[in-house]
Amino acid sequence: MKAIYLPCLIIVLLFQACTPGSDINSPNEPNIRPLMAYEREMVFANTRFAIDLFQQLAKSEETNQFFSPYSIHQALAMTMNGNEGEVLDEFIQLLRFEGLSKEEANKAAKELTEFLLKVDQRVKLSIANAIWYREGYQVKVPFVETSQQYYQAEVAPLDMLNPQSVNTINRWIENQTNGLIKDMLDVIPPNAVMYLVNAIYYKADWKYRFDPSKTKKEPFFTSPGQSVQVDMMHLDEAAGFRGYWTADFSYLEIPYSTGQYNMGILMGQGHNLDQITENLTFENLKLWREQATEFNAKLKMPKFKLRHKMDNMRGDLIEMGLERVFYYHPDNFTLLFSNPTDDLKISRVIHDAIIEVDEKGSEAAAATVVEVVEVVSFPPSGPQTIVIDKPFVFFIQEKHSGAILFMGKLGDPGLL
Repeated sequence: MKAIYLPCLIIVLLFQACTPGSDINSPNEPNIRPLMAYEREMVFANTRFAIDLFQQLAKSEETNQFFSPYSIHQALAMTMNGNEGEVLDEFIQLLRFEGLSKEEANKAAKELTEFLLKVDQRVKLSIANAIWYREGYQVKVPFVETSQQYYQAEVAPLDMLNPQSVNTINRWIENQTNGLIKDMLDVIPPNAVMYLVNAIYYKADWKYRFDPSKTKKEPFFTSPGQSVQVDMMHLDEAAGFRGYWTADFSYLEIPYSTGQYNMGILMGQGHNLDQITENLTFENLKLWREQATEFNAKLKMPKFKLRHKMDNMRGDLIEMGLERVFYYHPDNFTLLFSNPTDDLKISRVIHDAIIEVDEKGSEAAAATVVEVVEVVSFPPSGPQTIVIDKPFVFFIQEKHSGAILFMGKLGDPGLL
């Protein structure tokens, strides 16, 4: 399947939430309460981060993408707590926490997650965090307490030199995503000292079900003159939706469950995804949500399944402003370990996400892994031996002035 319009779906998944184990006897009305000021700031931070990350990832010009900004935001927020000073400042800017102190951000993360897990008993959502650290290392008590209190994270040692330990992390991710995300982590490098992991699982039925017998192959136009055949679902009876239109694009909300959650769709009048992406800003999304009006309509939309894995988000996060922590430096993770360590850095931020949309509803899962490693240093056990056994450049210079008197290179002594 080719270009499916997913931008607003990605953002709306940030707010789609529930409790696991919901059933038909669950309450019809959502469990809504007023959000505290710091919780609203957290929502704004999540949304700004989601849109900024989407715009950054769009630069890759991949036709299809899918990710969970909530999962990535949670994993990096946990990681933030191991830092202070200028490194912490970069995390705060990246995560759009400028309006919050670190303590307020952690508290808001906890309470917003709790709100999402309780707000709709008919929608399934699980959000879980875990931290594994190198066996024999001592994690500072405040970091452990913060991770457990605000992120409900499991914190445990792991024998990272055992090749089988990778299965411990992968099994946890698989269990937390209802089996959708498997074998996410390929290998644990010998210098790994910590893994900070978030997993999220979501499942919800449409408010208005599509009849599977009416799904049929129809064209999906990737450009004015090109199309592909897709399984197109049909809602032949008019149902209630919310939408916002301009001369250039349309914004549609397709409700799930009780109608508290929805799939947002943003489409242009043409087929250019770049033009659609340009319209997706925090300010515009806020406007569309506020100005959307209710209307009745029939609906046709593609049935699809999409998986997208990013093996390392390092480059994208650096471009977004999180730079220092990806290079070895003594200022990194100063609040992480109480035992002495060599310089630390984040080596990889791995993200894997999957979504399936069918006649009944949507099922989605994602996981984010932050890998922290220690600089590899092997102290010599005796006198070092230096071997010059490959082509080299040489010169004769005067020490005090630095003047170079002679210069040359030796590429093949056999030709002398």
